[in-house]
Amino acid sequence: MLNARQMSSQLAPFHLSNDDTDTRSLDVRVHNSPILSDDSNSVAVLFRCANGHFLQATVESKNGLDNGVFDTVSFLTPESLVRVTARSVAHDTDFDITPIELCDIHYLSAAKTPGAYSNVLHGASGEVLASIQSRTKLIEERLDNRLLDARVPATAAIFKLFSGVHELAVEYLKLHDFYHVPTPALVGYEFPGEEDDLFTVPYFGRTARLAPTGEIHLGMALSADLERVYDFHTVFRREPVSDGRHLTEFTMLELVFNLQHSWIEILDFADSLLVSLLHSLQSQDKYTALTNTAKRLYPLAGTFKLGLGKSGKLPRIRFNEAKTLLRDFIGIESDDDKDFTRSEEAALGRFLASEESHVSPPTDVFFITHFPKHLRSCNIYPSDEQDDTTQSFDVILRGQECVTGCRLLHSAEDLAAAFANRPHPIEPETPEWRPYMTAHEIGMPPWGGFGLGINRLVQGFLGLEDIRETVLFPRDAARLLP
Repeated sequence: MLNARQMSSQLAPFHLSNDDTDTRSLDVRVHNSPILSDDSNSVAVLFRCANGHFLQATVESKNGLDNGVFDTVSFLTPESLVRVTARSVAHDTDFDITPIELCDIHYLSAAKTPGAYSNVLHGASGEVLASIQSRTKLIEERLDNRLLDARVPATAAIFKLFSGVHELAVEYLKLHDFYHVPTPALVGYEFPGEEDDLFTVPYFGRTARLAPTGEIHLGMALSADLERVYDFHTVFRREPVSDGRHLTEFTMLELVFNLQHSWIEILDFADSLLVSLLHSLQSQDKYTALTNTAKRLYPLAGTFKLGLGKSGKLPRIRFNEAKTLLRDFIGIESDDDKDFTRSEEAALGRFLASEESHVSPPTDVFFITHFPKHLRSCNIYPSDEQDDTTQSFDVILRGQECVTGCRLLHSAEDLAAAFANRPHPIEPETPEWRPYMTAHEIGMPPWGGFGLGINRLVQGFLGLEDIRETVLFPRDAARLLP
């Protein structure tokens, strides 16, 4: 296994040098089929480094090299992994391509012909990069050939930024005294009337479900006096449509904590976490380099607007104010009794990101607060303002919801009453709900929290059209492979 220094050396660009002794060995992919000269006395081949840099080699048949270098190069197959020993030579060509003098080469792994999939996204010099429209049409073919697709540095940058969000979030939560509590992927409970939203699986003579949230078990952890807990985990939803916006298996950061004064603590922490994550992605060299790499295929990468008010916080708009914005400033009729449609979220996103917005400096991320009771779960705390709203919020990022948060009921009596008054009542004495009720009956602290969809955060930050781009192995209603 390579150590970090060896890996870094292999991924670094091939530096130019006039020193004949400056040779390097590194592992590269064969980018294209070798091109034999008309007189068959030389062969040219393009190698590809994992960071997207290219190495161009031309080998003469009588150059005196040992180990049959000419013969080996002549029969290389595209996408094979080879180890080359070479020195760079001075050149005036494209920065992304370095001419090299090849000293030695041998196969690490010979690739069979990749098949019908044509990898047209690397953008090597002299290759025509597929248009944005063509790339959009290629999405299914790319997902069918995901491992080849992931070799494109712009695509790989997405997954590395996804990992970066995890790194940054965990570090931030550690600084704020949160503890990681893994929550189960197999659960026994279900919400009556919402059975079609869950996947069911046989479980030793019983029926289990794949967890759609970790909130239930994180809440129970607070009853055990853990006070501030989170889970960064996979959740499952039966999303019946493959629309580029929903996944059946996706990644959530969910956190809950004890409240000291009011639900505004939840808003403030969600605000500070998001600003920290987005600011770090936009300012730290490690992540800006990845964003620039992604921009080779995704032109909106690097254009995200983090508009903060004078207080240094993200804009917060009440539900009814957002409805007024839609009607009076955007020109969309919107029903106050209904949740925001996908097109309404997108319209609000465009408006607040524009110079026309009077709400705040242009921003691609903002809060909508005080959702009506009938649009939220029964166990969400009602507003103190006695106006039929709740202590809840969504965060809209690049025109779609990516965070939902709230304060939750902590009184066992209030929770039992809320369960009973649902349109589809929950019986709190059933075995699957008894642990959650017990957590409240033995003394649950005032609490709340939020869930952040990491896939949508990365999608919005980079301006990706299809959420499946954020996952190496995506799962939606139409896809169970690779």
